[in-house]
Amino acid sequence: MALDRQDKALREFKQIMEDLVHLLRTSTRVQLTYMCWVNHSRQQFVWETNSTVLPNVMFQDRVNFDHHFLNDYKEIEEITVLKVGEDIAKGKLMHYFDFVQAKTMVLVPFRNKGETVAITVLESDLDIEVERIKDQILSYNNALVNVLDTYLEVVDLHEQQKEWEVYEKSLSKFNPRQHKVEILKTMLNEMQSCIPKGNVSLLCHGMDTWNVVLNSEKSAKPGKIGLKVEDKSVAYDALEKGEPVFSMHFNNNPKRISSGEGITEGASYAIPIVIHDRRQAVVVVSDEDPLSFKDSTKHKLSNLVRVASLTIQATLNKASMTTDLLTHSFDAYMPELWEATVDTELKRTGSASRTKTWFGLISPDDISALRTKFRLEELQKIQEDFVRFLNPSVYGFPGFIGFNSDYVYSFIIQSDKEDAVEAWIEKFKTRLAHGLRLSNGHTINIRFKIGLTQLSEDCTNSYQVLTKAKKAHAEAVNDSEVVAVVA
Repeated sequence: MALDRQDKALREFKQIMEDLVHLLRTSTRVQLTYMCWVNHSRQQFVWETNSTVLPNVMFQDRVNFDHHFLNDYKEIEEITVLKVGEDIAKGKLMHYFDFVQAKTMVLVPFRNKGETVAITVLESDLDIEVERIKDQILSYNNALVNVLDTYLEVVDLHEQQKEWEVYEKSLSKFNPRQHKVEILKTMLNEMQSCIPKGNVSLLCHGMDTWNVVLNSEKSAKPGKIGLKVEDKSVAYDALEKGEPVFSMHFNNNPKRISSGEGITEGASYAIPIVIHDRRQAVVVVSDEDPLSFKDSTKHKLSNLVRVASLTIQATLNKASMTTDLLTHSFDAYMPELWEATVDTELKRTGSASRTKTWFGLISPDDISALRTKFRLEELQKIQEDFVRFLNPSVYGFPGFIGFNSDYVYSFIIQSDKEDAVEAWIEKFKTRLAHGLRLSNGHTINIRFKIGLTQLSEDCTNSYQVLTKAKKAHAEAVNDSEVVAVVA
């Protein structure tokens, strides 16, 4: 019965909205009128209804902000008039599937609690005198006020249903034929949809430490790549217990991942990834608003992790799980991971964040001398020593070391400081002044050659970034006088 009442209320509301928009069009004598809701939480325009005499218009139900011309006007507070071809290009009016009829557009915002929650658009092939139709617009907005409470009540119930439908679709996106990094990337992005204003970060073991290795593409304020897990943090507790841990933060306590995060607010939910009974990773979900973590939301988040874990587990032999999930050789993170990380961080390049990301390649200078002095099995252990020695987080800089090829390692460093890479290089050079102590007891004199580039809008994918780093690294290798070359 409750569902029947809900459906009836929703149908009645939609009929009222349809009638209002139609009356506005006929009373103002324009050719096309449509109304959409501005859904700030989902970053979408949600179409309510339209009225038209035109045969060549068609609207999508939902459109992302950045895919629609109204994105530039979603915060307007006053009636706005646009001339088609002057103020706005015809090509942006995607609801016309052939010839654009409109010459003039009038945008009518509807505001509630200081926020533009809806926009109604009038389009005509003639000039529109706003003063002439101001009374009709005022009557229309007053009618909206009268139905808004009903709308908000009904849509809340409706959206809850929609959320579960979206969640069911999320579960269907996991494919065991995908690489495990792709599965984890899908998991992070689907978890982000459950908490739109929050952050989702993946932490895995490598280089003898636990570090942030990948963030969801739309995380608002994600943990820095390479940030090292500290004890007495939510991430550490989840790994130690092997079960999800939820915590609210008061006065920066407890830490989410590390004290290097700065101010810790809101709440966090850390969920371990267990594969073949081994804790292989942990996902940390956070939001400045603790109320975001409803029981239903936590259930969805935990279940997404569980399904991703089972999907990966189905592709792996239990006997093969003696190494870390996302490392390749020598305890360095696999290429598929750092490529995904670079691709994800490129999507955030140019945002308001002060955080900078560098990618580079690093290798020992005289490999032939090493090969002459040590046996093959010793050389493999030495490369592991190199990876752990170079680990940026050991020197206080968020970052990690990845595998590229024998004796050539990739690195990512992420910091708010302009000189982070230079400082990291100087610190490990200082430690090398008296030689590098190996795990086999030997001490060797070694220096490293580095080629690097800062992620920028000049590159659109990890391949382009890697190409720049390779060129810089080759220059460093061929020049005996330099240690590092910046592309």
